[in-house]
Amino acid sequence: MKPDLTGFIRSNYRNAFTVAVLLIIFQVSVTQNYLLFHTIVELLSIVVAFAVFMITWNSRKMLDNNYLCFVGIAYIFIGALDLMHTITFKGMQIIPGSVYHGNQFWIATRGLEALTLITGFLFLNIRKVINVDLIVLVYSIITVLIILSILYWGIFPLCYTDEVGQTPFKIYAEYVIIAIQCFAGFLLYRSRNNFDKPIFRLLSMSILFGILGEFCFTLYISNYSLTNEIGHYGKLISFFLIYKANVEKGFTKPTGLIFRNLRDNEEKYRTLAENLPEIIFRFDKDFKCLYANSAVEKFLPHHHDFYTGKALTELGFPEHFEQQLSRVLMRAEQAKVIQEINFDLPNENADCSFSMQAIPEYGSYDNESTFLVICYDITELKLNEKRLQDLNAAKDKLFSIIAHDLKNPFTSLIAFSELIHRNVNKLSREKIESLAMRMNDSSKQAFALLENLLNWSRVQTGALVPNPQIVDVQRLLNENQEQTASLALAKGIEILVENSGSGRIFADRQMIDTVLRNLIANAIKFSYANSTIWLKGEDKQGHILFSVTDSGLGITKENLEQLLKIESKLTTRGTQEEKGTGLGLILCKEFVELSGGRIWAESEFGLGTTFYFSIPSI
Repeated sequence: MKPDLTGFIRSNYRNAFTVAVLLIIFQVSVTQNYLLFHTIVELLSIVVAFAVFMITWNSRKMLDNNYLCFVGIAYIFIGALDLMHTITFKGMQIIPGSVYHGNQFWIATRGLEALTLITGFLFLNIRKVINVDLIVLVYSIITVLIILSILYWGIFPLCYTDEVGQTPFKIYAEYVIIAIQCFAGFLLYRSRNNFDKPIFRLLSMSILFGILGEFCFTLYISNYSLTNEIGHYGKLISFFLIYKANVEKGFTKPTGLIFRNLRDNEEKYRTLAENLPEIIFRFDKDFKCLYANSAVEKFLPHHHDFYTGKALTELGFPEHFEQQLSRVLMRAEQAKVIQEINFDLPNENADCSFSMQAIPEYGSYDNESTFLVICYDITELKLNEKRLQDLNAAKDKLFSIIAHDLKNPFTSLIAFSELIHRNVNKLSREKIESLAMRMNDSSKQAFALLENLLNWSRVQTGALVPNPQIVDVQRLLNENQEQTASLALAKGIEILVENSGSGRIFADRQMIDTVLRNLIANAIKFSYANSTIWLKGEDKQGHILFSVTDSGLGITKENLEQLLKIESKLTTRGTQEEKGTGLGLILCKEFVELSGGRIWAESEFGLGTTFYFSIPSI
């Protein structure tokens, strides 16, 4: 507050000093020669009028007040007519003759000024920018007509004579001008909401001093009287206040507004940058940090302001991140265009993926060049991309199953049923029995596939919601052993359950049954005849670890990695050329993960396979 107060006092001292100097000049000039005083005052008024026009003309695109714009442009012509009043004033000896042309120009100019003040209100509420060229043209014509009517045609009424002094026309004209100015003051008051308060006060005072000046000019008898002198002071002050109003609106306010907006915008953009989740840096040409936003605090220990002025190698970023940042900055410096790279940054839990942009910024000189670096966390985008790939793979898998695996059992059913239908009287009982058995196998295969497809599709759409309950592990294994024993019997395979104690899980019983049935069916499919399959459920630190072990074909290392992926095209026939549904293991994975566990396999080719899955225990 102290600097502003000091500036205010100094400004007032300067204004007071200027006014004092002008008063001294005016007083000296009026005592020495009234003509000199008149010339000085009028020239000052003319300079102010021209200044009003210059300010208005150069700020017309910034002015949002059409009234001030209209009045400001008109003042160049008012000043021009005042100049004609000055050079034709009696005693200047520029235009000889007995007619007091100066008084005629005075009335014409003051009348034009008063009419301008009220005409400007017609433009006040117009939203469009006024046509300044048209205003200049109209006022040019009016100015020329006034000059011609006084100096050339001689048709303008006389306003002063040596015998009478002021003529009745001149006095009445002054009162009309005063009335017009009063009406302008009324219109200004009524439209005060369209003006800023300082502007309204300046315009009101200008009109008031104009009225006082005109009133003085109704009273004087001689052109050199005291009232004439006071009237000129009133006119000068009125012009100066119009000038102040246009300067305030045209330059001071817009300039202040511009800088205030710049400060506000800077603050807004700084706030925006500080709160963005992306890491933002600005580096100079030597790769020293000029700015870092608060997002860097996720990776660095200090407050982000701490890193201003630090070199790239001093920021303390992980080595991998620093290398990527240095690389992209060097590429941006060499290529002079935006550079972008994607990279992964190892984290405690999982890798984070980033996309980094280095944007060269150029100043007026080469040494002012800077680089804006924006680092986006695209981890979620990468995960979504992976999910999309999985969904596409699931779609391809579904179409593949429908187009191939589902078609095969129905093809067999159609072929066998048609064979029986056409040759029912020719086929032996044993042949019909064999064909019926094959039809039964095809029907079971189709049913198993459709059941898995239905369950899998319900999981994908979210329609299948787990209904968890307490399940005894030993009982679960025994029941699934009994249900699948008939399937194993056909190949002479024995299914044995190891004693699992008293373990219990909290899970959807039907889902876990489906997982076990699919894993046991797979073990039967890939086991050799007369072999053994083991079922087991062990309590392992808050989880029950289930396992299904066979001593069959086994799985190669390459195929083991692709086994539980939906996009995998892996298909293998069983030991007796049995076909799978192509979806069983994928369904097992979905159900286990829905139950809060995970599934995996261990195998050695030719020696058998063990499938494991874990479910939280209680």
